[in-house]
Amino acid sequence: MDLKTVGIILEILAPISMIADKNGDILWKSTSMEGLISSGLKSITEILGVNIDKLRMISDKVEMNVVMDKNNYLALLFKTESMYIIELRELGDYNDPEVKAESLLQVVENLYDGVLLSDKNGRVMIYNKAMEELEKRKAEDMIGKFIWDAYGYSDKNKSEHMEVLESGKAIINKYAAHAYNKGKPVYKSYSTIPIKHGESTIGVFSISKDETKLQNLLTQIMELKKESYGLEEREGTFLNGTRFTFTDIIGSSDAIRRVIREAQAIAWLDNSILLVGDTGTGKEVFAQSIHNFSKRKAHPFIGINCSAIPENLLESILFGAVKGAYTGAVDSPGLFEEAGEGTLFLDEIDSMPINMQTKLLRVLQERNTRRVGGKDSYPIKCRIISAMNTDPYKLIDAEKLRLDLFYRIAGYNLYIPPLKDRGDDIFHISHHYIKRYNLLMEKIISSIGEDLKNMMKSYLWPGNIRELEHFIENTMVRSGDDEKILKLENTPDYILEAMKWSDSNKDRREIATENLQNSLDGLEKRLVSGALEKNLWNVTKTAKALGITRQSLIYRMRKYDISRKYEID
Repeated sequence: MDLKTVGIILEILAPISMIADKNGDILWKSTSMEGLISSGLKSITEILGVNIDKLRMISDKVEMNVVMDKNNYLALLFKTESMYIIELRELGDYNDPEVKAESLLQVVENLYDGVLLSDKNGRVMIYNKAMEELEKRKAEDMIGKFIWDAYGYSDKNKSEHMEVLESGKAIINKYAAHAYNKGKPVYKSYSTIPIKHGESTIGVFSISKDETKLQNLLTQIMELKKESYGLEEREGTFLNGTRFTFTDIIGSSDAIRRVIREAQAIAWLDNSILLVGDTGTGKEVFAQSIHNFSKRKAHPFIGINCSAIPENLLESILFGAVKGAYTGAVDSPGLFEEAGEGTLFLDEIDSMPINMQTKLLRVLQERNTRRVGGKDSYPIKCRIISAMNTDPYKLIDAEKLRLDLFYRIAGYNLYIPPLKDRGDDIFHISHHYIKRYNLLMEKIISSIGEDLKNMMKSYLWPGNIRELEHFIENTMVRSGDDEKILKLENTPDYILEAMKWSDSNKDRREIATENLQNSLDGLEKRLVSGALEKNLWNVTKTAKALGITRQSLIYRMRKYDISRKYEID
């Protein structure tokens, strides 16, 4: 392309511009550039033939990189194989402090990330639209207030803004809840940074990101993957020691979808989690899925069934041992060490002896321990997910579970519904196992007969998914190689008899099987109320006594509509 053609194009696309050859000598200038140069450079009567280095020495209008000069033009230099193209872009009058301030406010107001700024006295000065959306609050209710009053803190020293103001040190990439929406905590990822003027800190600002949008996006991706995989099972394990993600949980009932959404939400937190559900409901599947959906997924997942380990070995398996600690002992790391910054899953934790519960409680409180027979301690960095198949309320009443340990392991309770409460999920899961055993047994079963369906619907499935798999496998063994429908007559007699006996006792069993989630909620409400009474409604002392954070206690008070009788902290 010749010089004249390039010039015509630049007159339209870059009105204030000029062209120089590869040595830097100016060959062409636009009409607007000619007027600007002639008024700004009195010592030069003709710019053509002048080298751009000479222009830089005279006025700083042209730089090899983007600059701002005294006349507020942004100079851009574009280099091709045969020429330089220099463009000046006029900017607003940013030397005026008011213009600068107003411009910055508009930038902040239109950011996608939430911004909160407080002055040296702790008053909220900026609260942008993204923060309004994130925390479901209005700027007019925040700006001008002291930050601890705006968020309802009783003590200004609890405010991280005031902490950063005093220390002058930033808090980077924290994940916590500072606001509530309809009684539920709003979690966000944020950094809180001091504003310096010389040696003094004159204010603090926070930049917050809405993790909910990312969680929802991940959930949608996983749902799409689930649809694309169908019911096919993936073989092998992941490098972190797991086999399952949320895409492996089969079913579309409201009950299971609600639990999956809840599990995905808490996966991003670092709270300890207690999974409660009947035998065979898939508690370890949920534990592994939570790990793989969390920030810890790159780290190990270590699982142990506490009921399968003899009491005299459980301590050394959990915490490790040194050579000579007991007869036959060798140097070996415990599961807490092996889990590192990952997840330790304690299945059937309710089977752990009380004296072992006491030791575990101390480790979880102090977040460090040492190997059996060792002198050096090591920190506990992993997240704890525990599981039990018995109502914790009954265990605590029977003195089989320590109340203080319950609050350490149950930062969040997740109730896994039994198969009988999941509606048609029973048939989705059945077809998953039919597909699997078709391959293993070389069968061609494609559906379930109506008689068998009706019986399956009426059965309570006390063994849940594990029992259902056993049922499908044994029924398919008795089907013919050319049969496409799984029929009632294929079911082994001993299974039919067990189902009939169970069906005759259905009413009595349903009465005995109280809604476990209601039991957990009732227990938690009584424990919180009792602890508040005991500590004279001092929230800080009560939270410490229960072994939970102050914010967790306030969340539970709102959840169960527990109002303070009087304010003392």
